[in-house]
Amino acid sequence: MNRVILTGGSSGIGKAINLFLLEKGYEVLFTYFNSGESAKEIESQYNNAKAYQIDFKSSSEIDRFSAEIEDFSPDILINNYYNGSFIDTYFHKTETEKFLNDFKNNIIPTLQITQECIAIFRKKKFGRIINILSSSLNSPAMGTSVYNSNKAYLQQMSKSWAIENVKFGITCNSISPSFIPTDFHKNMDERMKENILSRYPLKENLESKDISNVIDLCINGGKHFNGNHIFLDASYY
Repeated sequence: MNRVILTGGSSGIGKAINLFLLEKGYEVLFTYFNSGESAKEIESQYNNAKAYQIDFKSSSEIDRFSAEIEDFSPDILINNYYNGSFIDTYFHKTETEKFLNDFKNNIIPTLQITQECIAIFRKKKFGRIINILSSSLNSPAMGTSVYNSNKAYLQQMSKSWAIENVKFGITCNSISPSFIPTDFHKNMDERMKENILSRYPLKENLESKDISNVIDLCINGGKHFNGNHIFLDASYY
């Protein structure tokens, strides 16, 4: 149970998770798109890391990646990839195409990859699915309706994956971390970041190790640790 598929593993939270798993000795096949330099650096530092460049907007590239997944035969899937922005614009100003395109670019690839992994897990009678969501699901910032709707869809889907597959030794859990500054939030107004931190009970940003500890629990928590949605928010929301 040491082979991991990690989507979006070369930057931000995904990179932190990636490095944690690699240090623990897991074999990690991780995806990237734009962060090629970071991906190659990780690959050069760890013999147990394999970077895979993919544009999830391309159906042919997803098909090729599915074949790669089958060859890799993973034990664990961590869905972290998201292509888009955290804050966009108000709901009433959002074009319908924006909702549709983000769903096609984020949710559909995630569903396809998860289906591929579940087929492998069922044959093995073992598997772990972990979805990285967001505490913004509980307290949405203005302008995040597209992002939150995508994460909410995966939250609900996680419940189906958990109940449908547990008898095959497969668990599915989700993690919703509170705000953690990464490149994903680079366009976010600094005053908004300061406001979030000022209202947070611990008055300090979440650290990557906090997420990694829960990742470890989701992997090694046993077959009864299933169907959980864990908020890492110091009971703020």
